[in-house]
Amino acid sequence: MFCVNLCRGLLLLGCCVGLACAQGPAYDCNKVSGSIEKLICEDAELAALDRAMASVYAAALHKAGNEHPPVLKAEQRGWIKGRNDCWKSNDRRQCVVELYRLRRVELQTRYRLVPVAASAKFFCDGDPRNEVIVDFFATDPPSLIAERGDSVSLMLQQPAASGTRYQGRNESFWEHQGEATVVWGYGAPEMRCQKQPDQAAGLTGRTWELVAIRSMDDAQGTTRIGHPEKFTVSFAPDGRAYLRIDCNRGNASWKATPTADSSSGSLEFGPLAATKMMCPPDSHAQKVLRDLVYVRSYLLKDGKLYLSLMADGGIYEWRQQKP
Repeated sequence: MFCVNLCRGLLLLGCCVGLACAQGPAYDCNKVSGSIEKLICEDAELAALDRAMASVYAAALHKAGNEHPPVLKAEQRGWIKGRNDCWKSNDRRQCVVELYRLRRVELQTRYRLVPVAASAKFFCDGDPRNEVIVDFFATDPPSLIAERGDSVSLMLQQPAASGTRYQGRNESFWEHQGEATVVWGYGAPEMRCQKQPDQAAGLTGRTWELVAIRSMDDAQGTTRIGHPEKFTVSFAPDGRAYLRIDCNRGNASWKATPTADSSSGSLEFGPLAATKMMCPPDSHAQKVLRDLVYVRSYLLKDGKLYLSLMADGGIYEWRQQKP
């Protein structure tokens, strides 16, 4: 208790010494005027939440570098204003805690700062056109992002007597034994949704980066990729694949028919829509773009993905990209 009180005193004086510095929020407590900012400075737990938020926001800002239009900074300013409005709440401290909790999960999931733990597709009310696609995340608290048509909803896990229940702003998702009850929109009726088999569970929910191109011609051998992070592919559960090919970005449809254990099977890409920037002369971009349409099968082995081209045209070796 003495340490906490000492830290609070030092922070309010604008000092920062050893352990005392680590107790404060990410902003300068000597320059605040609002009651909520002062509350955070005086509360070690709230200050820790602010430091964690600053770290998550910095990571999201890095991921949002190519976002168009750039909205993250404006959103964060709006969120800070909303946090500072917690002075109107009957329980100001709990209001602040809940806002930090929700915003942290929102940034982690939207910008994929944490990996997708699992993905699933549900057909609702017996209509395959009425589908809900769900990505689950092992955040704190656990969360999911659900997509239905053009709408997206972030939901947080809630206590449930059975099954697993998530609640968003106006949407809810309750899954029990492979069936889900979904409410989509304020006052909307419940939908009964059936979980669909994953066409290739090991492919989705992660980003793969290219590490090597193996030729079946011994004279050509194996080409190692100098910057694997510049050649990536992500297989979305909705049947779209999103690619980075050096200086270009693109997407294509994909379809896989896995074997019984999903570790291998057939796989094909549809027509690729990509930007047409001129990459460096020594780039492998043109070859990769040309070869992707000839992919015919996949193999998952030892944490790597191998995509084989038709007629023994070669094998593309990928590894999981670290978050």
